[in-house]
Amino acid sequence: MNMDYELDIIENDEYVTAKLTGVRRPSSLLEAAAETTAYCKEKGIHHLFIDIRGMSGELDTIETYEVAGQGIPSQPNTRRLIRSAILDLTENIERIRFFETVATNRGLIVKFFDDKEAAVRWLLADQQ
Repeated sequence: MNMDYELDIIENDEYVTAKLTGVRRPSSLLEAAAETTAYCKEKGIHHLFIDIRGMSGELDTIETYEVAGQGIPSQPNTRRLIRSAILDLTENIERIRFFETVATNRGLIVKFFDDKEAAVRWLLADQQ
């Protein structure tokens, strides 16, 4: 297991929260994605709220593409199975729009936010 991050998974009534802290690296993001995907699959959960505000560091463009375009989408049962809202700090939002675009183009249902209420509204919008 990677020691660059910690992952806390918290079940709510309508979705699961995955709170990540530690260092933002391709390996930590891929491991956390695999762990949360397996958890959601096992529990039959389709809505995932990911809070990465506690992570430090950033990915460069190539790392972002590899994680969003190949690493996460290649994991079994991630494509179109889980709707994910990701909460990050305001100063990171524009930089990680590339991640969102690549992941969406690869079939993931994901959107980044810097406002928790807006993220939860989007996350649960498909239930209405």
